Amino acid sequence: MTPNDKATAEAYYEGGMRAFESKDVKNALALFLSAARLGHADAQFRVGVFFYHGIVVKKDDIEALKWFRKAALQGHLAAMSELGIMYAEGKKTQHSPAKAYEWTRKAAEAGHPQAICNLASFYEKGIGVDQNFTIAVRLYEKAADLKIPEACFALSHLCYKGIGTKEDRERSARLCRKAADLGHREATLATGLIYHDGDGVEKDDEVALRYLKLALSMGIPEAKRFIDEIESEQGIKL
Repeated sequence: MTPNDKATAEAYYEGGMRAFESKDVKNALALFLSAARLGHADAQFRVGVFFYHGIVVKKDDIEALKWFRKAALQGHLAAMSELGIMYAEGKKTQHSPAKAYEWTRKAAEAGHPQAICNLASFYEKGIGVDQNFTIAVRLYEKAADLKIPEACFALSHLCYKGIGTKEDRERSARLCRKAADLGHREATLATGLIYHDGDGVEKDDEVALRYLKLALSMGIPEAKRFIDEIESEQGIKL
């Protein structure tokens, strides 16, 4: 990219960001595309996101993969992470656990928090690499310290079962609540049940109800049954 192209691409990208922040999403994509075609890595990543999620365009995994790969080859960590997910899922792309592992590993080693969590999942499930629960736990711990909710929840499960680490119900409960407080839906429901059952924590139905009602508001209908059960036990009317 020439200095002139770089300046032009940056101008397109900044314009795209302003349009996106103003909710002019269609114009934002047009500007991001202009920047991406000139080799702007951040713009290439954003174009990939638009196609991956079908934002103002028809969802197109092949097109998304193309733009994520262009950005990843320039060292864009989020693009590397997304590329790893796409190769693992194999949605209309060449399903390649090996490529999924390699791109995710590169992003994780460079410190990308979500990639660290994803790499832990690959080790837990044996995707593109030999299954290794000990390494999975170590990576989940690192991602959990970086406040990745999926890592906290996955590590909570492993601690509960004593897989790759010693069984520790109290630590499991703490991690589950941490995931819930970071917005993880399933962890929010699970935290409510943990406090209702007193599993790894002191039983506390007030805390349980708070998390269960939050889970219900997050679109988890089964939380209603447990809310009704607790309120019935307490003799509280809805």
